[in-house]
Amino acid sequence: MQQHRKIIGNVFLSIALLGVFFFLVELIFQSFGRSICQTEGCRVVSQHARFGDISIILIGLVTCALLSFFSFLTLYRNRTEFEKYINLILVVSLAAEGYFAGYQAFSINAACFFCLITLGIFLTLGMLRLLYGETNVLAGFLSFAVVLALFYLVLPAERTVTFPEDELILFYSKECKYCTELMKEVDAHKIRITHVLVGEYSGFLKQIGIEHVPTLYVNRQNQKIFLTGTEAIGQYLFANKTKPAVKTVPGITEPNRLPILNDTLFNTLNASDDKGMCKETEKCD
Repeated sequence: MQQHRKIIGNVFLSIALLGVFFFLVELIFQSFGRSICQTEGCRVVSQHARFGDISIILIGLVTCALLSFFSFLTLYRNRTEFEKYINLILVVSLAAEGYFAGYQAFSINAACFFCLITLGIFLTLGMLRLLYGETNVLAGFLSFAVVLALFYLVLPAERTVTFPEDELILFYSKECKYCTELMKEVDAHKIRITHVLVGEYSGFLKQIGIEHVPTLYVNRQNQKIFLTGTEAIGQYLFANKTKPAVKTVPGITEPNRLPILNDTLFNTLNASDDKGMCKETEKCD
């Protein structure tokens, strides 16, 4: 029995060290402006993290490092008092993974490859602790299931997408140079447009065939259109040499004077013609 526990303990330590290596590699990639994960979900998660995806990576790195350290002490230094800390860290980690899994499945409707690997690491570590005889970790699996279920109840996958009620909404990415250039031009023309990070709506936009930014949503009473790429958006906004005023905030009562152009302008550009736009999931600078 003791030999069996030692084998499982060594496997646990190996997986925890593998987690440390995984997060270190991603941290190095991030320092060069790259990432292991290239999926849409990864981009969305990083955009919504308060301190960027680096903060999430560092939390994962520290967590796996602590699990490795405490596991080493219990296995090779006979410091059994650290067993409870390993269990506590795993319970908290599994609850957090329930949040991330629910957020991807029921909020953004997109999978983050990096997050899925992280989930696999912590689920594996939790299972190994159960095999090790630490039944306290069951609380972690229960927390994971409860948080995931709450996400499903509060944010069902088939929810209605709600846009801001403004008449001009520009979906952009912080890493898209064309978005930055367009926003500067919009400011120069004194056109009031609501700027929205594409991440929150990328799942919906992808469903209707829009995978590039900048994308302008014209939400006028008799006109509901999407324009993608600086060329199409520029023609729509700046074709009229006058500087139009757009009613987008309370207190502005001047009517819109944006030109109404030929319907062919309102078709989004082909994905193969990427001039003046960037893929939502790619860095473009």
